[in-house]
Amino acid sequence: MSRSFPFLLFLALALAACDSGSLDPSTPGNPGVPGQALPGYPVVIDSLWGFIDQEGRIQVTPRFDFAGGFYDSLAAVQQGAQWGYAGPSGALAISAQFDGAGRFAEGLAPVKQGTAWGFVRADGSMAINATYEAARSFAEGRAAVRSSFQWGFIGPGGNAVIQPQYASVSDFSEGLAAVQTPEGWRYIDTEGTTAIAGPYVDAGAFSEGLAPVQIGDAWGYIDTTGNIVLNPTYDEAGPFRADAARVREGELYAYITRDGEYLVIPKVRQAGDFYEGLAAVSFNDHWTYIRRADGLVIRSPRFDTASPFRGGLAQVTIDGEVGYIDASGEFVWAPTY
Repeated sequence: MSRSFPFLLFLALALAACDSGSLDPSTPGNPGVPGQALPGYPVVIDSLWGFIDQEGRIQVTPRFDFAGGFYDSLAAVQQGAQWGYAGPSGALAISAQFDGAGRFAEGLAPVKQGTAWGFVRADGSMAINATYEAARSFAEGRAAVRSSFQWGFIGPGGNAVIQPQYASVSDFSEGLAAVQTPEGWRYIDTEGTTAIAGPYVDAGAFSEGLAPVQIGDAWGYIDTTGNIVLNPTYDEAGPFRADAARVREGELYAYITRDGEYLVIPKVRQAGDFYEGLAAVSFNDHWTYIRRADGLVIRSPRFDTASPFRGGLAQVTIDGEVGYIDASGEFVWAPTY
């Protein structure tokens, strides 16, 4: 499926260690309450990772080899070659014992033991044994898992609700998941029943009642019944967030509403989705953010990478150093490494 949001270099390295794909920087997972402070925000000082609070004050002195964001009040952290989970105080809630770790969702997180993935509870006990080639975090009571190069879905008890049979899948969203079959992409419900037959050349997840699908050479949008709402006229299309979706026409991105109307926002070289009223956009290889409310850029483009806003802050990088800005574009934490 199409993705053009920037991937932070350091997080891409972590993804290499966590090849389940469960640490995905292109989306913030559970975004939480917009603007509400998270338990902490990972920062790096002298190559060690710790956490700051929303005001930019050191909350946990850097001591980890890597630290991810907080989900369900736990953050994946790396010590040496092993991964565990830290709480807001920085104390290890789950000792560093895994070869990979994904984010917590619905009380469980995918973890890697040797070459296989399973799921751990917040108390550190294994809920689902590590038997899968890859695994992603739970969404709507289902987790995507891969066996023998085929994807299916399990329930929180580890039962195979949908047997591995697909080349690729999206997570469940609004009761539906996109799955790739030999004939093309279609949508299934949480029991595995085909809900929208398609087939489509490509397909994205549902958001705000619509999903981007590729029909022939172009992308459009369908609703949850499979009806085409916006005709396929775009070269690329992303999910709707705050009644706005990024679409590409030629080499430039714009934003449209669910009625297909263009927002009064400048066309850009690269674009991300709106989170907490802001979206990352790139002008000439440098990134900044635009506001959904008025389309204004919050500061001149200067970032090498820009991640989605979450908990009132966005993580950005300049020359490989990691910092945070607030919704006004001001640094809460100046970039460090």
